[in-house]
Amino acid sequence: MISERTPSHNRPLFLVAILSLAFWQSAVSQEQKQQNGISSTWLLLQALPSYSWTSFLRQTNFAFEWEAAPVLYSFGMNKQDPPWHFFQVTQPERFAGSIELVVSTQLYTSKVGTSHWGFSGQFLAHLPLVEYGEYIGLNLGVARYAIAGMSSNYIVGGFSTFFGFLHYNIKFSPSAKIWMNTIEFRFF
Repeated sequence: MISERTPSHNRPLFLVAILSLAFWQSAVSQEQKQQNGISSTWLLLQALPSYSWTSFLRQTNFAFEWEAAPVLYSFGMNKQDPPWHFFQVTQPERFAGSIELVVSTQLYTSKVGTSHWGFSGQFLAHLPLVEYGEYIGLNLGVARYAIAGMSSNYIVGGFSTFFGFLHYNIKFSPSAKIWMNTIEFRFF
């Protein structure tokens, strides 16, 4: 008679195999969650500010700036990478060619009017120039800044380098005659 049950001398080996498979599946699942989710390193890097200095008609003010990209459309990646990204973006998805919405908060070191705060929304296009944008890329866009109760539209132009981590942008408001220079660190 053939038994459909596992022989008693193979049960420990069978249990070890099942437990090993369950442990391996759990480890793979945890790794996938870390790759697709927000890591503690990513959160820590978001606390690092970018730097800007704004030249108004009568004064120049230095500011710290924190940015987030809630939406990015990448047109420079291959078809295996989805084109739409929300909040978390890898550098190649940005520097290989993309259009993104950026929202930011500025904290000025001295008062501008009656406040130390500024806020903005920007649409930026990143176009690769050298080595698919890894070495040098062009940044072009438009922005709307609200600083100390005053809102202005800006034209944005600049470049990115160092695999998309370092950006230098110049922003100009033709109506208010305000120039803004920013050195941005893009870790997301």
